[in-house]
Amino acid sequence: MGIEEILKACAYHESGRIVFTYKCAYGCDGVELSEIDSGMGISKLNGYHDSEFIQAIFSNNQTIIKNFTDEVIEVAKKLMKIYCAGSCVENYYQNNLSKSGMTEIEIAGQDAKNIELLQHFLKQQISNHPDDYPSKIMLQIFDEIVTEKMWKPIETLAERIIKAEDKKLNRFYIEDALMMAGFRMNKKIIKSAIAVREEENKKVQNQASSSIDETIENNQLLDEALIDFLKLVKKDWQQEELTASISHMKMLFKRFG
Repeated sequence: MGIEEILKACAYHESGRIVFTYKCAYGCDGVELSEIDSGMGISKLNGYHDSEFIQAIFSNNQTIIKNFTDEVIEVAKKLMKIYCAGSCVENYYQNNLSKSGMTEIEIAGQDAKNIELLQHFLKQQISNHPDDYPSKIMLQIFDEIVTEKMWKPIETLAERIIKAEDKKLNRFYIEDALMMAGFRMNKKIIKSAIAVREEENKKVQNQASSSIDETIENNQLLDEALIDFLKLVKKDWQQEELTASISHMKMLFKRFG
């Protein structure tokens, strides 16, 4: 596969993972494609309210797992779907939107490791947990992605990533692409996005305010320095003459500084 084909396959792989991430009421802070391997793209998952449970699963934090067993199990099932989705979507895309290749899916890299870890975790927590659980999840994913309401957001997001100059998108552009494709964003995600953007706006406003304050303070210091200098040259300045002289000197500084 050439670089262009790898990038397209990677875009669909990551888009599949991202759309199912949002379907599970989580979010994605950013995505970046890989020119080397379609399974090596980067999607930054944000688990929001479940972040502590996600960390507990991958770090085997028994305190949280034992105290919130049911909740952690549900999170593990969501993660299983997310990590299976990328390869399923890539397979579906490469088979010209046909389910004929769903029995020949190869999951490699970090996705495979995560799926194996999640399957092992679920077998520890649930008696009679099926050995073929990941395969069953993949069949569910294929049933979902053939529908217009799921495939359109995946396709729209993939095309948006491919067209990005550096082959990466931040959270704002990811969510914009999904909403443009008619994807119904979870209310918790929308509230979180608004909160993040409000915080970013506050930072910008604070920086601008700080910059204005610094400018005012610097101007005052400059005026004082110029007054001291002018009084060394001439002690009996009229206030109007002093003000005009300061303005003239500032104009010269801007012109030749």
